[in-house]
Amino acid sequence: MKKLIRLALIGALAFGGTSAFADGLSSPPWFPLGLSIVAPPVQLPSPPHAVFGAMINLGYGQVDGLAILDVGLINNVTDEMVGLELGPVNLADDCVGAQVGVFNMADDMCGLQLGIVNSAGYLHGVQIGLINMSAEGGAWIFPILNIGF
Repeated sequence: MKKLIRLALIGALAFGGTSAFADGLSSPPWFPLGLSIVAPPVQLPSPPHAVFGAMINLGYGQVDGLAILDVGLINNVTDEMVGLELGPVNLADDCVGAQVGVFNMADDMCGLQLGIVNSAGYLHGVQIGLINMSAEGGAWIFPILNIGF
């Protein structure tokens, strides 16, 4: 687990200055830590916001951007996620890093999805799970292992 967290941190530092992160440092506001019991209204800080650090979701949590760690029951990043999403349900628009859970879904996935059901619009990486789906970059649907480049 420590190696996975280190990998996520290195990925966040390596890719954190690109695209939405470079453009979004002033808007939306960035926070080092986020906590959500049930997404708005019981979430600090409230959206729109991004987290450069850790987001802890006790129920459902949603952020616009995330770098490093998103952990909880239902994790949703509506823009770009760089790092690790860890929980039963992980959702991201653009993901650079890893999603580890029961159900993982990303529009653009660059990295690893590890779960029972993995779904990616565009896959540039590896999916390991019972059902792996990719619209582009890998096999459309494939059990156990799906690789897209």
